[in-house]
Amino acid sequence: MFSEVFPFYHYRRRARSGGCPKGDRERAWRYRKVTRVMLGKNSGVATRLTARYPNLFTWHCMNHRLELAVSDAVDEVQAVNHFKVFLEKIHNLYSQSNKNSRELLEAAQEVGSQVLKIGRVLSTRWVASSFRSVKAVWTSYEALNRHFENAAGDQTRSSKERQTYRGLARRMQSKEFLCDLGLMFDALSELANLSQQLQAHSVTLLRADHLLKRTIRVLASFKDTQGEKLEEALTAQALGHLGSVPLESNAKLTPINAKQLLQSLINNLEKRLSFDGEMLHDLSVLDTGNCPSTPGIRHGEAQVKRLCRRFNLGEEQAVNGMRDFLEHPDSEPESLKPLIQCMKTIPCSTAECERGFSLMNNICTDKRSTLLLSNVSNLMMISINGPPVTLFEPRKYVTTWLRSHRSATQARRQCTPQMPEYKHIWKAL
Repeated sequence: MFSEVFPFYHYRRRARSGGCPKGDRERAWRYRKVTRVMLGKNSGVATRLTARYPNLFTWHCMNHRLELAVSDAVDEVQAVNHFKVFLEKIHNLYSQSNKNSRELLEAAQEVGSQVLKIGRVLSTRWVASSFRSVKAVWTSYEALNRHFENAAGDQTRSSKERQTYRGLARRMQSKEFLCDLGLMFDALSELANLSQQLQAHSVTLLRADHLLKRTIRVLASFKDTQGEKLEEALTAQALGHLGSVPLESNAKLTPINAKQLLQSLINNLEKRLSFDGEMLHDLSVLDTGNCPSTPGIRHGEAQVKRLCRRFNLGEEQAVNGMRDFLEHPDSEPESLKPLIQCMKTIPCSTAECERGFSLMNNICTDKRSTLLLSNVSNLMMISINGPPVTLFEPRKYVTTWLRSHRSATQARRQCTPQMPEYKHIWKAL
């Protein structure tokens, strides 16, 4: 019997009162409550399961731990909060007003620019969502600036609104903000790529560890060599304009220290996502990249035996397979495959669970609330495992249906009228 693995969410532990929208504070409070229920040291679900089943081992979902690492870096680098607040203003400006969204599209047509949907940034969502928001602002940079200038000169608006848009335009035209936007674009693009790779169906713990270390090396390289978007921002800063947007310095703005932000991200990634524990150390023996250049014939023997005891596999067979693997690293021995398959079944994130919840919400809508649980389960099974509609062949199912006398013209299908209880009353009338 295989030892089961339970990856748990690690939600945001606290909500910042300053500069944090009310909705984010409420979500953070709910996350803290769920964290106490799932991961409480005394009576949490993980603690109780581990006490009942000692072979269990638990850890937080790596995608949520990545989000927490980014959140910790934002707390350490205070200048990022100013950047976050400004993007929140832009999001609220267009998400709460259809008029502003329409005027932004008209401004984009004037400058020949593209407009992407601007969402929240650095909130309780995953990192990929923050990157899409930053990318949308970068792509819509000229359109946003033109809309702010048009709204600042619109006499149909109140003086307070015109002053607000004038301030937004000055912020968009500042060299400091453009450099901050380029820096956040480069950093979040790498973190979003890591987050999406961790959500893959086939990712394993060893592969996740490799992806994490590679992302840390990429972020460290940004300290010596600027990323693509930051380099474009610095070039535009030297020219004094980015497309049709004039740029000028704003002494009131505090720019983000690039090296401080990158080092903070690296430190928190190593702190939050580093692998530790005996079992994870044992699994690394199966990784060919971790093997020494000239391994001994008994290399990894103790680790393989511990893994076999945990998964209830034959120790002697796996040890012989490990020795064959050391002698011929280009081939995978048959006797070692059961242990490797066990390693591949261990998830590193809860992305599959969240996909299932999203699919269930799409199926169980308000207009389909009468669906039975069995029908919902069947619909989810088809949606997740297929086949797709283009490959579905209904002929055999229709044939089986007709053979079972399910035709609408079949005599068995005709309903027999039921005589009501009040038949004798009708006769009397």
